[in-house]
Amino acid sequence: MVKALKIEIFLLCMIVLIGLAVRSRRSLFSSTQQLLFSMLGYTSAAYIFFDMIWTLSDGADGTLGIAANWISNAVSFSLFAIACLIWFIYSETMQGSHLVTSRYRVVLVTLPTALVVVLAFTSYWTHALFYIDSQGVYRRGFAYMIQPIVSYCYVIHTSLHAFVQSRRVESLQTKAIYRTLAFFAIPALVGGTFQIVYSVPGLCVGIMISMLLLYIICQEQLISTDPLTGLNNRNRFETYMLALFSNVDQAEDVYLLMMDADGFKQINDQYGHVEGDHALQVVSAVLKDVCSPSGGFIARYGGDEFVVLQKGVTEHDIIRLCSAINNELSRAETPYSLRMSIGYARYGDGINTWQELLRAADAELYRIKDAKKKSGIKVR
Repeated sequence: MVKALKIEIFLLCMIVLIGLAVRSRRSLFSSTQQLLFSMLGYTSAAYIFFDMIWTLSDGADGTLGIAANWISNAVSFSLFAIACLIWFIYSETMQGSHLVTSRYRVVLVTLPTALVVVLAFTSYWTHALFYIDSQGVYRRGFAYMIQPIVSYCYVIHTSLHAFVQSRRVESLQTKAIYRTLAFFAIPALVGGTFQIVYSVPGLCVGIMISMLLLYIICQEQLISTDPLTGLNNRNRFETYMLALFSNVDQAEDVYLLMMDADGFKQINDQYGHVEGDHALQVVSAVLKDVCSPSGGFIARYGGDEFVVLQKGVTEHDIIRLCSAINNELSRAETPYSLRMSIGYARYGDGINTWQELLRAADAELYRIKDAKKKSGIKVR
């Protein structure tokens, strides 16, 4: 009965992981990240499969049962270490770590996993990681702890790295991604600990939960991201504003910048909509470069309209920020000039809700555009 329940748990986890691996190939971030996440899902599913074979063959009589026990253990020991390595590379890639920027560094990072694989497949003769006794029962070897130490070091290192990074960066969106990476491994670590101590299939459940949570969070990021510019979309902006203004104290010293591109319709009419899309991407890149270092929340509001929320700054800082945006745009290598009309408003002084803040910034934007029209500057 207990063995049957374990098999059901293994099968459920395998189905979920394979499903996530297949689905991730169509969605998660860049192609490299898609590939790594998919590899992680397939490798984890394969590890669970061989762990299931071990469960079925452990203690079985006969040459076939003992052989299956040896092979399944050697492969599962190796696959778990490989899965942790893939997760390490995936997480460090998401963080832009120097550890995965060159082939030489990747080879060095891979060496501990290679050691585990060698020890696993030579344990038939050395009994280093495990051995099968005369009754056909799996036993831990004298160097058994090398495998979990190597595997968990990958996971713990990248989780701590992501946690430290999340405290250093100012960008709210980047901070959220790093926090997700930092806490991703907790279910797997808890499940793995239970498996080591109590010999229950907790690791596969922990891996499944970790992968599922990461997939869901990544999907939420995609739903909240504008596909053309990679910025937050209008829905994410409004959700963020609702959360921010749910606590009045958090909304203190908040400025909202609302802007759109001058002459954007002319760019579309003269150069085509493909070039118009490129112009929006140039604008989004400049906004990220200028506003993200100071913790600005940036979103594409719609069309050629963008919004930036800045906390804890003075009006003088906002004026400098507006100038920096247009100065950077003037350096863009485009066959047309790019410039933004920017209106801003501050929470307080009669502005008590995020809707009022938005209306005030919008009114200021159109006041600036109207002044430009009267002076002969084309803003459409």
